[in-house]
Amino acid sequence: MSFLAIPLLKLGFSQAKKYKAKKDLQKYQNTGVYPPNYQPEQHPMSGYPAGATPGTTMHFESPPQEQSKNARMTFMLFSAVRFLQFVFGLTVIGLYGKDVHHDHSDKHIWHSKWVYALVTGFLATVTAAIHLILPFVMRKAKSAAAGPALLLPQFAWEFVVTILWLTLFGIFGKMYIGVHPVEGSDAKVDAATSELGDASKINRMRHAVWIDIINLGFWIMTASWVLVRWLKSRRSAASDGVDAEKGEQI
Repeated sequence: MSFLAIPLLKLGFSQAKKYKAKKDLQKYQNTGVYPPNYQPEQHPMSGYPAGATPGTTMHFESPPQEQSKNARMTFMLFSAVRFLQFVFGLTVIGLYGKDVHHDHSDKHIWHSKWVYALVTGFLATVTAAIHLILPFVMRKAKSAAAGPALLLPQFAWEFVVTILWLTLFGIFGKMYIGVHPVEGSDAKVDAATSELGDASKINRMRHAVWIDIINLGFWIMTASWVLVRWLKSRRSAASDGVDAEKGEQI
């Protein structure tokens, strides 16, 4: 039995030594101070996937890069602009939709100019809502790398919406800017003013014209921002291509 006692004693001694070293390491970790001869494992096996064998090519995800302070501020600024686009788009739908609803309830013919205003407000509102939701969806789906490829179509659509707002402002600005309602039943009303509606409608349309130009300003801002981002992405891609060619020549 003596030949079994010696290996058992060695095994017990080695296990006790490992247990003591583990306890000492845990004590140092709790205090934040490590012994002078401590060498941490640079690539712990726990970080490798199961089934990894020698010679296997491993691909580790790079840590996510934090946005700079300027990038975060820019994102917050244009998120606020998108929210204002959404709110003012709904405002336009409400202002012009009242007349369309009145024509529909009285079985009158819908005026094409008011319908155009509703379509413009609807497209702008939906676009602003998508831009408010899309960054969070892309962040969860980890598909932000596909963003630069969508900048050119995004700018094209922003440009279209901007033109829609410009046209809407031109139509109703020509009709209602400089027109003032005539109050009172005894007041003389000319034919041009009577065709534009009663006093409440004229006041509402005059306010709608200024909402239109505010929307136009918001969409010019976002379209310009998308254009700048697209130009920067093209310049960055071109510089990366030049660097890659230089690296191959070397």
